[in-house]
This record gives sequence, structure tokens and C-alpha cells, in this order.
Amino acid sequence: MSYEWESATFDPWTPPQAEAAMRWVLRAMFDTQKQLKVAREAEVAAKHAFESAKRAAFFSADCPKPERGGYTVADREAYIERATVEQRQAYEIATATREAAADHLRVLDKQSVVLASLNKNVQAAFNSAGVR
Repeated sequence: MSYEWESATFDPWTPPQAEAAMRWVLRAMFDTQKQLKVAREAEVAAKHAFESAKRAAFFSADCPKPERGGYTVADREAYIERATVEQRQAYEIATATREAAADHLRVLDKQSVVLASLNKNVQAAFNSAGVR
């Protein structure tokens, strides 16, 4: 089995290039942390809007009231679901957005570990060659 990355070639880095890569990943992590904070706040707001809409639908005069021989609990739940579909979708989108931001931050964290290791290797190679 062969992987695409096995045939990839990379130019060697100098210490300033390795440091620039480290700075890039740190800036990207900082920006992603800010995006994650905004996404979390949006998710909480969407959840509150969804739950508020559910309560409003439940207490609406149009909401079916379950009774023997009449509407069922399933009828009431279907009504509430239909009445709150937009808020539920907004909440699900906000959740997916927050999860994507968290995933991106985890990827950047892993990349930062790799870049730190590469930076140490570049520094060691240049130090052993007597180049600063």
C-alpha cells in the first residue's frame, strides 16, 4: 500500500522559516480560539431560542391538548415540532459550527506539535553545522 505523502518532496527549512511556521500556527490557533468562543455563544443563543419557541408552542392556544378519545401526546409533539422547525435547524447549524471550530483547533494543536518538533530539528541541524 502506498500513500500520497510518501512521494511528496519538501524543501529544507532555515531557522527563520521554521520560526515563521511556528508563529503562523500560533496565530491560527489564537484566531480559531476566538472563532470557537463566538460559535459557542451563538450555539447557546440558538439553544435558548429553540427552547423558548418550544415552550411558546406548547402553551399556544392552537396546540392540541391530549385527551381521551381526542388528540394524543404524539399530536401535541408533532405540532410543537412543526412550530419550532426553524429554531431547531438554527440550533443544529450552530452546534455543527461550534464542533467544526473545535475540530479545527484540535488539528492546529496537532500541527503545532509537529512544527515544534521540526523547528527543533532545524535548529539542531544548523547548530551542528555551525550556522546561526
